[in-house]
Amino acid sequence: MNFVKWIQNGIAHRRVAIYLKIIAILMLLSALTHLGSIMGIIGGTWMDKPLLFRVADMFLLPIGLVLAWGLWKSMFWAVVVWFAAVVIFQVIPFLFFGEFFASSAEEQTMHYGQVGFHAITFVIFFVLLPRMKRN
Repeated sequence: MNFVKWIQNGIAHRRVAIYLKIIAILMLLSALTHLGSIMGIIGGTWMDKPLLFRVADMFLLPIGLVLAWGLWKSMFWAVVVWFAAVVIFQVIPFLFFGEFFASSAEEQTMHYGQVGFHAITFVIFFVLLPRMKRN
């Protein structure tokens, strides 16, 4: 069984589907924080924020909403997009270009914490998948 088939078959298991629903709720909450940021409810007015954060809000709001729906439905594409979104929008920017996103050591620590949180969620996902059958 190859890696893709293993994940496709694995997300059909009850424990993985429940876990994906939990991640979907977290994605929905993430999308709502981006909406709150755009509306000026979180962190002051949106126009006063750096351009990078405004662009991120505009990209991550719809991505978070679509991901929440797809993960809730246990769709394979949503798992792939979840992984890709975390790598593209958090791991690469925060680990390789962190000086543009963090103006203090506390903010940099927060970003590392976000990357660590996502790494832990992926490890839990792979642990919950049933064992891969060897040919």
